Amino acid sequence: MELEDTQAAPAQKPGAPGFTPDRTATVDGRARATPIGIPAGSQLGHFKIVRQLGAGGMGEVYLATDLALDRPVAIKVLPDELGRDARRRDRLIREARAQARVAHPNVAHMYFIGEEEDRLYFAMEYVAGNTLAERIAKGPMSVEAALDVIRGAALGLREAQRNGFTHRDVKPSNLMIDGHGVLKVLDFGLAAGEAGIGVSGPVAQTSLAGTPLYMAPEQARGEAVDHRADIYALGATLFHLVAGKPPFEADSVDELLSLHATAVRPALPRRGQPRTQIGAIDALCTKMMAPDPADRFESYDDLLRAVELASIVHTRPAGFWARSVAMLLDFVLITIIVTLGEAAVSAITGVGVRSNMPIIIPVLAIYNALATARWGRTAGKALIELEIVDVQTGARPAMPQAIRRSLAIFGLPILVGTIDFVLAVSGMSVDADIAGVATFLMMLGGLGLLLYAALRVSAKRAFWDRAVGTVVRYRR
Repeated sequence: MELEDTQAAPAQKPGAPGFTPDRTATVDGRARATPIGIPAGSQLGHFKIVRQLGAGGMGEVYLATDLALDRPVAIKVLPDELGRDARRRDRLIREARAQARVAHPNVAHMYFIGEEEDRLYFAMEYVAGNTLAERIAKGPMSVEAALDVIRGAALGLREAQRNGFTHRDVKPSNLMIDGHGVLKVLDFGLAAGEAGIGVSGPVAQTSLAGTPLYMAPEQARGEAVDHRADIYALGATLFHLVAGKPPFEADSVDELLSLHATAVRPALPRRGQPRTQIGAIDALCTKMMAPDPADRFESYDDLLRAVELASIVHTRPAGFWARSVAMLLDFVLITIIVTLGEAAVSAITGVGVRSNMPIIIPVLAIYNALATARWGRTAGKALIELEIVDVQTGARPAMPQAIRRSLAIFGLPILVGTIDFVLAVSGMSVDADIAGVATFLMMLGGLGLLLYAALRVSAKRAFWDRAVGTVVRYRR
């Protein structure tokens, strides 16, 4: 698709007199750069050209052989238009040198930068595999496969950001899965940043460029961008991987950029995939593709946590039956303890007990909170190999969080039991054990809510888990 091509850009600086975003690109973006056409067998430095791999607005890419180390490399030759602009040329060289210091399994490595007959070129790691653009040309990806590659891309982009880079051209054709199944982020040809910066901040765009199908609205407007522009493009890529088509399509660059800035993104089609997972991906895309950068994920760490939470394979959330059995085991355990305790008190004092249900629920709530904060699981959950974790940290919940969770689960039954106890102490006549009946009905209601969460909610999180930021999953 032509609008997936990287658009070349003017060298004007945003904010300078007369600057306007480049809207004159033809639909065929590749017509913007003069073809280079290096024949096979030619040499650039100590690299021998084998064949062309691809071409775009930012240059042509060739497979070559590193004659010094006898290994395949990818050579990217920049258009003559870039080489003649001294300021942009120097910036690209400076940033390529800084990029060479980025060492991460999910980033294709930069090996060498050189110049031959006034032609600037980069030698990069050659990744033998398929780009995501080639993969989705065969059809949409499964939710888990899409989340896996997005997670790898986010890890690579996070490392680039730590070294001061914003990629600015994230798209399926710049993400490749190598022969070992590892996702590689390719082509930092539009990367913005300053050498030596440890963490990048907003970067003023010295040129307006990118790929319209995936471009963040602020990038299209020529404003300063940071890693959140890459998160937007990664969200558009995630949508494309799952839906089989980009989030927005149009006949012109102008119309497409306008849709990204103002239109409501269409919902992801289900395509027979689990409703809970499609809902999770749709919510994830909504957050990643928020028109306002402030509404997107603040950091890659936040994004990675959300991606992992949406992944059933990675999070392994516990479903209805496992959690119900664990809850039943805890209930039986506490019932036995309370019954034995009350029998001992009754034997000592000679005072009978009318019902132990009003006592069981508060004790169960206290036990649940203490065990969750101390071990991240109760005895029942431990037997089923479950754990309760904070979705933000992956660690067991803190005590205040565990208390809030326990109150969300048991608060209403405790309130009913308390009212029943006050009535009994006041000497008011009650025809039935109101607390016991009400508590039983509430337990059935809780199981219903749990069943609903298991069938309809991302990561199978019941309302009490969503309220306090926890998830119940199988132990790692």
